[in-house]
Amino acid sequence: MKLTKKHARKVLKLVDAGLTSGLGRPEPGQMCIMAAINYAMGLPHGDNPETCVGSAVRAFDIIINDSQWSSNDARAKGMRREAIAKLGSNTLDQIEFSKKLTLKVIQRILPQTLRLVGLESHAVACEQAKTLEEGRTAAYAAAYAARAAAYAARAAAYAARAAAARAAAYAVRAAAAAYAARAADARDEILTLACELAVEVLIETKSPGVKWLSLCEKDS
Repeated sequence: MKLTKKHARKVLKLVDAGLTSGLGRPEPGQMCIMAAINYAMGLPHGDNPETCVGSAVRAFDIIINDSQWSSNDARAKGMRREAIAKLGSNTLDQIEFSKKLTLKVIQRILPQTLRLVGLESHAVACEQAKTLEEGRTAAYAAAYAARAAAYAARAAAYAARAAAARAAAYAVRAAAAAYAARAADARDEILTLACELAVEVLIETKSPGVKWLSLCEKDS
C-alpha cells in the first residue's frame, strides 16, 4: 500500500474522535488505535494493519492503548503523534526498533517508578545506561532491590535481553500502575511519555510517517 498524506489526515481525524481500550467497533471514536488505522486505510475491522505498521510497533501500541488511561480522550491525545509517526513502520527493522525503545524506557520511565519507592541510586543507574546491556544490568539490579518496583524493572530487563517491544510496553504499564493511588493525570503522563519515546525511535529509524508529524501541530 502506498501511503499518502491523505491517509495520515484520515488517521489523525479518527484518533481525535477518541480511542477505546480493546478493539471496539468500526465507528469513529469507538475503535482502538490499530482498528482506527485499518479504518483509515479502508481495511477490514481489526487490530493488525500489517500493510503499514510493523509487528514490534503494533505489539507495543496494543498494550499502551489498552493501559489505564484516565479517559478515551486522554488516550487519543497521548497517542496521536505516535499514530502518525508509525505509518509505514512495517518497512523498519523491528528488532532495532525494540532495542532502541527498550533502552529509552529504561533511561526515562523506569527511573520515575524507582524514585517512587526511594531507589535513587538505581534510578540514576538506569538513567546513565548508555547501552542496552548496561540498561538490562541496571534494570535487573533494581528488580531485586524493591518489590514495589520489581515488575516494571523485570519487564524492562527482559525487554532488553529479548529485544521485545511487548515487554517494554508492559514495563511502561507497570510504571504507570505505580501511580494508581495518585492522580490519574500522572498515569496519563507516563503513558504519553512512552508514546513520545516511540516517536523518537521512529524518527531515528526513519519511519515514513514521520514526514507527516507536522499535521499534528497544525491540527492541535
